Amino acid sequence: MSDKIKNYYQGIFVTETVMGNPNGDFVDNSPRNIDGNVFTTDKCIKYNIRNYIHSNYENIEENENMVFFYPRLQKDAKPYESKFLTRDQVFNEYFNKKFEDVLENAVDVKMFGGTFSLKGTDPKQIYGPIQISYGLDINDAQIKKLQIGAPFANKEGSQKTIGTESVVDDAIITYDIIINPNNYPELLSENNLKLFKEALWYGTNSRKTTSKKTDAKVLILIKFKNEKDTIKSFNIGELKETLSIKNKNERLNHGKIVFDTTNLIKKLETYEEYIDSIDIYRDKNEVDIQLDCENIQINYHEPKELL
Repeated sequence: MSDKIKNYYQGIFVTETVMGNPNGDFVDNSPRNIDGNVFTTDKCIKYNIRNYIHSNYENIEENENMVFFYPRLQKDAKPYESKFLTRDQVFNEYFNKKFEDVLENAVDVKMFGGTFSLKGTDPKQIYGPIQISYGLDINDAQIKKLQIGAPFANKEGSQKTIGTESVVDDAIITYDIIINPNNYPELLSENNLKLFKEALWYGTNSRKTTSKKTDAKVLILIKFKNEKDTIKSFNIGELKETLSIKNKNERLNHGKIVFDTTNLIKKLETYEEYIDSIDIYRDKNEVDIQLDCENIQINYHEPKELL
């Protein structure tokens, strides 16, 4: 059993989607937007994390790194059939009808919490230590509608079906991350946090279809100091909009992203006495990001260090 998380963190996660759909809505699967401004929900990021853990680390026999909120096929279902287990069936079959087993083994619950209305148990709500905001595009992405054709006629002898799909030309999306152990003390471990960072980055990169293609670009995690033996929940406000793209109009063929961190640095320097250290994960061949804060320890990492 690894040590429990004993510090409060804030962070920013940045992704890029080029000619793809980072998060389609339920009406026509077009990119989610408000008045043309592209955004994404936290649910798409959490799905990427759960899917990565399910595919790479979940061990049902050992009851390790299980994920609770994940679509699971019924045992007699074919891979192409949409026959999924209900929440109660997952609880009964994978967690032995014991909520203690959920807390012990469901790593996504340890991270994000959840709401549980299960037969035979009282309703429960866990506000998870890790919270992710909606994502916001900072690159003035435009939504493009593309015509597509189907291989079959819409009726015998008639013209084949013509349809449309929507993508963004180039969306650079930022998310706020908060890691607050006080939300549920002693729930999140150091190993859980390590797995979260890996799954956040590589789970995002792993979800690749024609339209759902998004790449992780930057992960910034700010670790705050504690006050004696108390985990101090010292939130300095939303950070995702403190980043901007410095070379927005000069990037050729969606090349290297140069971030303007002026506003972020100002905020960090205002609270520098409360900050323990900052970790920045980025591929320096794709991203140029610098935090020149003289009195704050800043550690730069390559993404492979997350593995």
